[in-house]
Amino acid sequence: MMVIVISTIMMTTLVVQQNQWNDSLTVNTQAYELALTIRQAQIYSLAVRESATGSGNFDIGYGIYFDSNHSRYIYFGDINKNQKYDAGEEIETKTFTRGVTISKFCGIRAGVEDCGSPMNNISITFFRPEPKAVISFLNGGGNPAPGFNSPAIIYLKSTGNKQYKVTVEANGQVSTIPI
Repeated sequence: MMVIVISTIMMTTLVVQQNQWNDSLTVNTQAYELALTIRQAQIYSLAVRESATGSGNFDIGYGIYFDSNHSRYIYFGDINKNQKYDAGEEIETKTFTRGVTISKFCGIRAGVEDCGSPMNNISITFFRPEPKAVISFLNGGGNPAPGFNSPAIIYLKSTGNKQYKVTVEANGQVSTIPI
């Protein structure tokens, strides 16, 4: 009887730890996928990638756009070169999986991290020949949100409340940090 009780306790502990590990792995994977997509936008802009096959248009920027839908982000080609996402520029919409969402995105305002209003959207764009990121903090109308500066900070959260922070610096550096 004692062996069964000890085995049950050990198995319960292992199952709980396995679920926590899976939760952590899920948000980790999604954070790195986001960072790789941002890096892909940077590489495509530096590599002078054509906007569409056969278009002959090589002079565009590439970027990532975050809006109020916290379960996705948009990978886009900035065809009109206005340094932000506009309708019709979408290349791919990337959806987070397994319950991971963006809990908040932030910038720096008055020297401190600020995730509040009037900033509702972030557009991160890269243009050749620079590897630097053009980070646009936008209000709900798509206009610049006053006072926000780089870096862009995106917080991802899993269903089990595990969190990762993806930071994009103005110099183009992308980092991921567990919280």
